[in-house]
Amino acid sequence: MNLQQASSLVEESIKGLNIDPIASRKEKDGQWNITVKGAPVYLDVFNFASKPETYYFQVMSPLFKVPESRNEEIYGDLLDMNYDMYACAICRKNGWFYILALRPATGLDQTEVNYLIDTVSHYSNDFYSKLTFKYKDVLNLNPTAGAPK
Repeated sequence: MNLQQASSLVEESIKGLNIDPIASRKEKDGQWNITVKGAPVYLDVFNFASKPETYYFQVMSPLFKVPESRNEEIYGDLLDMNYDMYACAICRKNGWFYILALRPATGLDQTEVNYLIDTVSHYSNDFYSKLTFKYKDVLNLNPTAGAPK
């Protein structure tokens, strides 16, 4: 599957959420930022220079910036939550925690694009609510302030 084919699937999913896919596009081809059920969601179709013929589909949603205190307790909770997740995982990148789904675009279909967007946004909303309630004293309560996009 190439960039155009995967991008068509992503834009169809965005339309299905009653969001304008053209307005959601970012600077580079294959990138969109949307909000689903209150969760910021970043969608990417990309390849690596080392394998330009292979594309990947990625869905990410920022949870919060890595805090400066209570890390051991927070990491333990994140690992427990990670164990219970399907089709995605919690990851840390550039000082932030995210919900992430990443897969090769080969064989990707509309149902799976819809499912991954829904799953990532669901976990993001659920975990953000639970963790910010428990750790409100140390977590960034604005999940997109300063989050890499």
